[in-house]
Amino acid sequence: MKQIKDIPLFVGVKEQYGIARQREMKIVCALNRANGFVTHQSVVGWQGRGCDPRHPHYLFRRDESAIYLNMIDGDDPKYVNDAMINPALEFIHEHISSGNEVFVYCSLGESRSPSIALMYLLENNLIEKSTNTFQIFKNEYYPNYQPKNGNLLYIKRRWGI
Repeated sequence: MKQIKDIPLFVGVKEQYGIARQREMKIVCALNRANGFVTHQSVVGWQGRGCDPRHPHYLFRRDESAIYLNMIDGDDPKYVNDAMINPALEFIHEHISSGNEVFVYCSLGESRSPSIALMYLLENNLIEKSTNTFQIFKNEYYPNYQPKNGNLLYIKRRWGI
């Protein structure tokens, strides 16, 4: 679990979920499915390879202490969109503004969860928006950042970098 900048935003992996809950952190789950772990699938209750797009919680499910994203980590940015990301960024902002720590996790802590942390920094003007943004984030905040192309393209398009 790694803290981003000096804000109460932490990034990690699915195995750290229990630690985050013990610390009463608010949770952003950026993991659509993984057997034996708390994921969008386990919370929403869908079966098979994917959630039915007609399901009311297809993109995310939010409660008071967590938001669970149906975030697929791939090369196509169609799996990352504003309708999913905006509620996640609002959730993070709301809880950080209220003095809570927020833990964002995915499977390996390399692509989805750090990408959401980077999106939060970009959305709140806490990191430079330039062609160097990804390298700055990796060098200064999260050395294990290895985003998949879908996340990169989404971030580039949305924030014009």
